[in-house]
Amino acid sequence: YRLHTGYDYPGPHQGNFCSNGIIPATREESAKLREVKGAHQWIRFALKDSDAAKHTYNINIENRYVFSDLSAYDLLYEVLHDGRVVEAGRMAMPDVTPGSEALLTLRLKRDAIAKARKRGTEVLLNLRAVHRTATTWCEAGHEQACAQFTLCERGGLPQVKKAKAVFANGTSFNSLHYGNGKAGITIDATTGEMVSLELDGREMLGCGMPMGYTNHRWIENDRFGNTDNGLAAKADFKFEQKDGLFVITASRDGSLCATDIVYTIAPQGIMDIDATFTPKSDALRRAGLVCGIDSTLKNVDYYAYGPWENYCDRKDGVMIGRYSATVGTMSERYIKPQTTGGREALRELVLSDGKGFGVKIETEGEVSFSALPYTDADLMNAQHAWELTPRPYTVLHLDARHRGVGNASCGQDVDTLPQYRVPNQKMSYKLRISAK
Repeated sequence: YRLHTGYDYPGPHQGNFCSNGIIPATREESAKLREVKGAHQWIRFALKDSDAAKHTYNINIENRYVFSDLSAYDLLYEVLHDGRVVEAGRMAMPDVTPGSEALLTLRLKRDAIAKARKRGTEVLLNLRAVHRTATTWCEAGHEQACAQFTLCERGGLPQVKKAKAVFANGTSFNSLHYGNGKAGITIDATTGEMVSLELDGREMLGCGMPMGYTNHRWIENDRFGNTDNGLAAKADFKFEQKDGLFVITASRDGSLCATDIVYTIAPQGIMDIDATFTPKSDALRRAGLVCGIDSTLKNVDYYAYGPWENYCDRKDGVMIGRYSATVGTMSERYIKPQTTGGREALRELVLSDGKGFGVKIETEGEVSFSALPYTDADLMNAQHAWELTPRPYTVLHLDARHRGVGNASCGQDVDTLPQYRVPNQKMSYKLRISAK
């Protein structure tokens, strides 16, 4: 499609205002539509309490319809351990009359939660209300409402096992290199940015885009166009070797945000990145790292909110789970290209090629990500999707916080709600990177 807007014709016009609704001009289901459906669903679920001895969970079901009861729906439930379904079932919904509530008791597998808690396994409960039979407007099984509850919080990343440290190091023009064949890292000796990452002898980073801090994102109704990250020209370094690990700390001040990045290389071929961001402004658009990844690693398997694009203020229509896509399909087809493809609450990300080789990134703390063949500046500067030229690498964002997409596009004295902005306080996360 080569879709056009008012911007392509003489005025008067309203640009692409009529193209920005919840249903795009191409008529496919959109992330916006899923969000609106989730926010306005008329069947509401609430986890009231549980009985550990009996392995039961009491679910309150509220019918907000005015004229319809819930007798035509079935309830589907799934129990997920670290994003994988371990138990599922189906039952008839209680016959809840309009405007009333009912309590439903779910009995789950014995000891499953207790064992998961000891292992640090995240346990989630998914609920879906679906049509039992087809109607004049939907097929049987059509989802009418959904909810997700956390039964057991995820644990932190385990400690890397100690191993004999054998690292070679060297210097070249303005760069420092440390590695042992299993894992290798090259750091820019001025900025502290990672310019090379080798895992099992293969380079993971795409040429020309090192891993560094970024604040830029561009959505049309925000129009924040400043691509400068505001960082100081030079970073301060600290090097140490302890417990068989090689540790590099790069601290860099900035006018917008200061960064402290700790790279820890393990002899087994594992690298941890502990990143701390200290904002100097309450108007940041994002606080995170961005880098270019080898473009042949085009398959995306992730454990996060999905499968639709989502942001911190757009999560009503999505659930945490394991999803698969490709770099080329991670974005939404906005009429005017703009920042897109965000996924919140990342637990694990695998980027791989067609032969199964890839890079795995596990997280600790709050992390959101996007993986696209374009930079945010590319999206900002293009007027149409067909004008975009894919980069020779995948642009991977790993954010501690991404400002919500709600903005001041309608009315005066309105903006992104405070709880969805990048907070003016320290934020930290850990990334564990290894070969798949």
